[in-house]
Amino acid sequence: MSPKELTGLLVGLDVAAEVVEAIDDPVLQRRRGWDLSRWRYDMVPWGVRFTYHDPAESRRAEVLALVTLNGRVPGEPVRHSPSSTVLVFG
Repeated sequence: MSPKELTGLLVGLDVAAEVVEAIDDPVLQRRRGWDLSRWRYDMVPWGVRFTYHDPAESRRAEVLALVTLNGRVPGEPVRHSPSSTVLVFG
């Protein structure tokens, strides 16, 4: 799965949790039709960081799936809105 495909798949932290589980479980990957062989994950505060590495192409990418508190990214002013999921990739 490419970084662009993973980014499109991650519509919430519930899906991010499924991807984490599938990275650890090749049977689950096959059942879902996902190829996550080039992906690793690290749990980070408020979410998960997915790291992609394709040695054949020397290609690397990271995708961060984070839940914000009160609808804000840490460091931004407080707003009153429901929690949301923020995807940061580069």
